[in-house]
Amino acid sequence: MFIPRLNKLLFATAASIISFIFSCDSHDTFTIKGEIEGGGGKMLYLSNVGLQNTKRVDSVKIGRDGQFEFKQPRPECYDFYRLQLDGKGRQITIAIDSTETVTVRSNATHFADSCSIEGSPESLKIMEIIALENALQEQVTNIINKKSPAIGETRAVIYNLLDEFKRNICSQYIIPSIDKASAYYALFLRVNGEPIFDPIHNRFDSKCFSAVATSLNNRYPHATRAMQIYNTAIKGIKANRQSTRRDSLFIPESKIKTISLFDIKLPNIDGEEVSLTSLKGKVVLLDFTIYSDAQIGVRNIELRELYNKYKNQGFEIYQISYDSDKHFWQTAADNLPWVCVRDEEGAASQYTTLYRVDKIPTFFLINRNNELVWRDEQLTDLNKTIETLLEEKY
Repeated sequence: MFIPRLNKLLFATAASIISFIFSCDSHDTFTIKGEIEGGGGKMLYLSNVGLQNTKRVDSVKIGRDGQFEFKQPRPECYDFYRLQLDGKGRQITIAIDSTETVTVRSNATHFADSCSIEGSPESLKIMEIIALENALQEQVTNIINKKSPAIGETRAVIYNLLDEFKRNICSQYIIPSIDKASAYYALFLRVNGEPIFDPIHNRFDSKCFSAVATSLNNRYPHATRAMQIYNTAIKGIKANRQSTRRDSLFIPESKIKTISLFDIKLPNIDGEEVSLTSLKGKVVLLDFTIYSDAQIGVRNIELRELYNKYKNQGFEIYQISYDSDKHFWQTAADNLPWVCVRDEEGAASQYTTLYRVDKIPTFFLINRNNELVWRDEQLTDLNKTIETLLEEKY
């Protein structure tokens, strides 16, 4: 009697282990399945909408009953896929985020126009956005085809139409769902093949990009898509703040005359504002960072070694965090010995614009006279440069 019981126990244990393995695997993949009425025997293609192009990643022959299924590795952050019947015609766009299974139902005759999607609310929003985009394209085409003799008038009508469209999209789909895939998707809509949102030349568009970029960068700081939109947002902010720029801020490749720095006033973990210029008399490493980035932990260890080596000689670090989670930042900064402040503005920060910060982390060196003298990519020997600045008279 003992051996059968042991066998049952081993079998049950093995089954539990197998079940656990498969349940873990399910979190690493996602499934798109469903039914295409009248599509039996046809080929269905799945493509990934990447940053540079759309790439076909899988294909399947639809069963006689119209059933199909795709299984793919889960992306690093939310991503977009398209289904296309027989490799031609309109496509169905699907957003993949935290969901594990998306069910699509349609028919072969009106493939993209008659589909229903379950398990992905963001995909339903994107369907609505695409419908509005198509309607806009039709309006623009009709205006152009009228061939009005007043070209300037035609342009003005189209401009006003686009402006109204953007504000509608922003209020309905971007601002209410700023951390969702649909908000990101809406920023890259096109009409006549050209982007509708232009963050480089339009202040309103720049704000929309900045809002989504900050949210995405905070949720998925290592994702390629997050870095791409964050960099675009930074460029847009810079381009739309010409009045606050100073062309002299770009330090030349070789050290020349020092440059007066822009003051920064931000709250530390106790809520007290600390001014960068209050550190005059010290050599300061001004650091722009995000603690939630996994690599920053190692970098802060290196900064601590630097700080411990030179702090008694008049060296200080003024570190600005762009973490969205205030509590996380306070916890992470609590045991750091230098000045730790936080800028809650994220990608819209005036300081990243003033200092032309186009990547994070980025740091600068400031001499004892509150003058900006070096940018990180210009330095070949950080220790030696700090020692030279410490030796200079104040």
